[in-house]
Amino acid sequence: DKVFDNSLEALVDQHPQSKDIQKLRREVLTLRKQAKAFKRNFGSAEREQRKALYREARQVVGTIKELEQYVIDSIIGTADVVCATLVGASNRELNLVEFHTVVIDEAGQSLEPLCWIPILRAKKVVLAGDPHQLPPTVKSPEAHRQGLSKTLLEKVIDKTDSANLLTTQYRMNKAIMAFSNEEFYEGKLIAHDSVADHSLDELPVEFVDTAGCGFDEKMGESTRSRFNPGEIDILRSHREASGIQAPTAIISPYREQVLQLIDACMSEGLTTVNTVDSFQGQERDVVYISLVRSNEKAEIGFLKDYRRMNVAMTRARKKLVVIGDSATIGQDQFYARFIDYCEANGFYRSAWEFMSV
Repeated sequence: DKVFDNSLEALVDQHPQSKDIQKLRREVLTLRKQAKAFKRNFGSAEREQRKALYREARQVVGTIKELEQYVIDSIIGTADVVCATLVGASNRELNLVEFHTVVIDEAGQSLEPLCWIPILRAKKVVLAGDPHQLPPTVKSPEAHRQGLSKTLLEKVIDKTDSANLLTTQYRMNKAIMAFSNEEFYEGKLIAHDSVADHSLDELPVEFVDTAGCGFDEKMGESTRSRFNPGEIDILRSHREASGIQAPTAIISPYREQVLQLIDACMSEGLTTVNTVDSFQGQERDVVYISLVRSNEKAEIGFLKDYRRMNVAMTRARKKLVVIGDSATIGQDQFYARFIDYCEANGFYRSAWEFMSV
């Protein structure tokens, strides 16, 4: 509601001249109604009168458009900040507007061609985003090969000295932050004092290892996406054993696992279930990540997209629980380092601890 109250449409409705516009619209409706009231068989005088009514209606419509444009120009001209999507910046209401500064948020997810739409209206540009999180979605393999997935943010970081890293984060317990900090940010991040030690129990991070439990991954028939029923059972048992009642997100990279989790967990309350991609930009006190992959060949598929895992792990504020099979994911060096981090800090748990809960 707060966003809509500040939309251009709402501000136009709230403008003092909005009543004049509404009055003119009613006048147009009346004129058109009068013109349509003439029956099919009428004389030349009536025909001319109908034409005059339609002509007058068109003139009033022209007046409405002029008045609306005046109101819009007034609103935009006096605004300190104008918010729009990248494509929305091409809206005709902004055709004559030149901005001193354009800030493109989530620039790490923005296709470069779209970025140029607002950039062409600005004297100065600020790109804000994280190149270590999810890139823009490019479905065409050829476009990907030609470089469309590389963002303007990445190009600026690679080719200029104007990039600045914001080093203080205000979301995560420092233990949740630590692994991603070393893997992606050269250890430069620090947790603000207000969040550094906030937690719900003595373990802000847990890796629950399902190795040896026989929880092999399966393939959904309709979605052709993988899921792991055993991980779902362990997740529910872990939640029950923890007794934590706090806003919780359950995230998985696999769509079929998300669908299975929704069926199993959504009735428990305080819970959001979604894919990693859908959850970027959000946060919860507690985050569970179900990795799904468990197979003899140690194949992990797009779990190899480490940026996706960076997003998932950094959604948690006070507690992060990752459920996976170390025998499968541990063959990959990134996940091996995560398991080592958990073991070194006392965050390692075996799924067997929750089998009888």
